[in-house]
Amino acid sequence: MAGVALYVSAVIGPGILTLPAAAAQIAGPLSLVAVAALLVVSVPSAFAFVGIHRASTARAPTASIGLQRYATLAFGDLVGRIVAAWFYLGVPIGVPALALIGGSYVSVATGGGRPVTVAVAWAMAVLTIGIVLARGRSSGGLSLTLAIALVVLIIGAAAVSIPKWRPDRLGEIAPHGLLALVPAALTLAWVLMGWEASTNFTSMLRDPDRRLPRVIAISLAVVVVLYAAVAVPELLVLGPFSGSTAAPVAAMLRTALGAPASFVAAVLAVVLALAASVAYLTSFRELGRSLLPPTPRLSTSGRDRLALAIPALITGVGLLLATIAPLDASWFVRLCAGSQVPVYLVALASGLVLLRRPSRAWFLALIATFAVSVLLLSAGPYLLVPAVIAAIVVAGHRRRRRRAEAAGRGIADAGGAALAVADD
Repeated sequence: MAGVALYVSAVIGPGILTLPAAAAQIAGPLSLVAVAALLVVSVPSAFAFVGIHRASTARAPTASIGLQRYATLAFGDLVGRIVAAWFYLGVPIGVPALALIGGSYVSVATGGGRPVTVAVAWAMAVLTIGIVLARGRSSGGLSLTLAIALVVLIIGAAAVSIPKWRPDRLGEIAPHGLLALVPAALTLAWVLMGWEASTNFTSMLRDPDRRLPRVIAISLAVVVVLYAAVAVPELLVLGPFSGSTAAPVAAMLRTALGAPASFVAAVLAVVLALAASVAYLTSFRELGRSLLPPTPRLSTSGRDRLALAIPALITGVGLLLATIAPLDASWFVRLCAGSQVPVYLVALASGLVLLRRPSRAWFLALIATFAVSVLLLSAGPYLLVPAVIAAIVVAGHRRRRRRAEAAGRGIADAGGAALAVADD
């Protein structure tokens, strides 16, 4: 069961405390269809990433394996660089979303309103950056403990809310029409994220070839139960637009047990959001280190600070926007998903090149690639960010290639001149 716990902790994060309700605010009860669809897509995605991981390891056993590596092995260095840039420059805007989720739960518990939400979010962001600078990597044991606490909170909240369920509160199934599923699906895109990270746990399993399918199947079942335990009770207790509150699980607990219960939810939400933010910024720092050119005079700590500078700056800009404008966590989630979805799509598509066909893993990668590509339709204007990032990377690649060609011609010309002098 330790393997199941690790997989679930990689997929479930603090977003589950807010995003199902945010989707309900957009699409009403119809949002449950979006939740179900993304959970279904998680099945081929989870199994496809295991196959891609194995194929990548077989081709490059000494290389680090990750989404950038998958894309590089399948499509070349330029595509790998674009994927890395999408992740490093486009995804950090999700960190303000995590901070705002924690701040929203504190605000609901204390009644402090928007100022408390923003103040707590800033405090969490500063603390997160300090933690990442001070320590080498986040604690896996802490993440696992927090994931267990999250499971207990969700199942407990669903159980105690049962007496307050009112199916008559649902009202119209599709109050904003069927097309509301499109933005609701993008808001819930984080449901898919995390399965690629779970490939790192294969080495922790005994006899992974035999155990892994069962572990993934159980993990998927747990994830489905948890999302259902959040999305359905919220609609039945809080009504069709449960996203009108910034802390829906706390509001559900407050309705069932009274005001003190919302403080418990607030503490857990803050700790979970903080742990997730540390994990995110740590991964950005590690990726940033690999992208930095070799600089012998720069110390290890100096490289860490430099690699973290851009994600930290993006986090700060996001929170500044939230301070001066009424932007909530779901807006930052959609902006983040605008870059995450292309990263996920290219990584899954790499399986179509790396995996043997026809094979079960190849067909799973094909299904997952097609399903995730549909999310591009929901991303809409948010795809402008990865488009600009890709254009910058391509321009830089062309500039480096021209310089290399010019340097090569210069060396050739110098060599020819030297031979001419020698002949004279």
